[in-house]
Amino acid sequence: MTLLVGLAIAARNSVLRGRAMQRTAPEIYLGAAPLVGRSFRDGWDWRFSPTQLIAAALVVALAASWWSGWWRRTRAWLVIAASAVGAGLFAVLLALTDGRDGLLYGAADKSEYFANLSKTPGAGTFVSSFLRRISLYSVHVRGHPPGFTVLLKFIDAIGLNGVWPVVGLSVLGTMLVPVGVLVTVRTIVDDDAMRRSAPFLIVAPYAIWMMTSADAFYTGVGACSIALIIVGTRTTGWRAVLYGLAGGLLLGADLYGTYLVALLFVVPLVGLLASLRSHRSGTLTSAASAVVGGLVIVGLYKWSGFWWFDGVDQTKREYWAGSAQFRTWGYFGIANLIAAVIAVGPASVFGAWRLRSRRMWLLVGAALAALAISHLSQYTKGEVERIWLLFYPWIALAGAGLVGAGPAGAGRLRSQADGNLVADSDGERPMSQPERGDWSTGIWIAIQGSSAIVLQAALLTKW
Repeated sequence: MTLLVGLAIAARNSVLRGRAMQRTAPEIYLGAAPLVGRSFRDGWDWRFSPTQLIAAALVVALAASWWSGWWRRTRAWLVIAASAVGAGLFAVLLALTDGRDGLLYGAADKSEYFANLSKTPGAGTFVSSFLRRISLYSVHVRGHPPGFTVLLKFIDAIGLNGVWPVVGLSVLGTMLVPVGVLVTVRTIVDDDAMRRSAPFLIVAPYAIWMMTSADAFYTGVGACSIALIIVGTRTTGWRAVLYGLAGGLLLGADLYGTYLVALLFVVPLVGLLASLRSHRSGTLTSAASAVVGGLVIVGLYKWSGFWWFDGVDQTKREYWAGSAQFRTWGYFGIANLIAAVIAVGPASVFGAWRLRSRRMWLLVGAALAALAISHLSQYTKGEVERIWLLFYPWIALAGAGLVGAGPAGAGRLRSQADGNLVADSDGERPMSQPERGDWSTGIWIAIQGSSAIVLQAALLTKW
């Protein structure tokens, strides 16, 4: 209760102070304090669309399917596939609150990547001259490495023209997120933890930003690269090499989509340490192969004329020359965290207090640590509902702590094997299995999904 009251007071103060700052200093560009709205005067704009009802029906169906036991009885690969489809469908339905514009605006806006394709040279020249010509490009291109623009140029070159392929990348990224995260959970923790986590990766409030920027693609690629590296630890020989190499190549490529991926490295590092502690024979092989794969990507960009650290320095200068110079840390030091709480939703916040699995906390804690480092660096003042998308799905895993525990601790649990919870070889106490009729978890799923729908109905986001 103390936590709830504290968050409510902090949120109220962030809204009131943010609105006051926006009136006196419109250059801070908030509009929906502590979030960013499309109108910098007032980003809150209540709207209704039939797709919101369909999204609500999806949430109800998800809660009902959990109560029926489907998520606990079906095959693991089908749980992961259903999560991918569900996450993509939910995000698209929310975006369609604003019709086609809800899908296209974040990709076609003049500040985004697509608007730069007509004024960028060929891919090779673009990369080599990127830092020299950076002032010619829009704000999103200036604030990121050249990787995503290079990808768009490739897509355009093979005949996939227009803005819809860019939207398609956001859909793809949104669907890849639960795949990568759930495979990682299943590998590091167990099958039960993966099943418990799945619903909370489908209907989290951060879904409203997944369909509106390239960050959804970065998040999906990052999650899958981590999954490949971690799966490699459970294999040996050439399989561990291939998994690690593929994961390293993807993670290295993602590093050239957004600089913030450097902090996401904390998640696979923690996963590798956990695998090493479990004496998995493929850990060192997968880790070494991942490093090689990442260095290949770094080498290719360096050979092409772009050094990642030079890009970081240039972006810092661009950052401080923009709206950041008007955004005071005294406000955003709290407002950023409130925006993050809104994005991950109530199930993640309350689940974190009830999550008891140490291995699950390795992943959740790693993401929280990465977010904290980003926050304390003061290079993320505002707009974190989008910028921190890389970390939110891993934090949303905390929702698994609510399974079988109702708002007042209600819910029925069935322990494993002979009715007792037993420790495994690493001393980890396995998460108990909920019985059919676990109504409390269905309620939490409904609360989480409803938060996303209400937020989408109220907020006209910039992206």
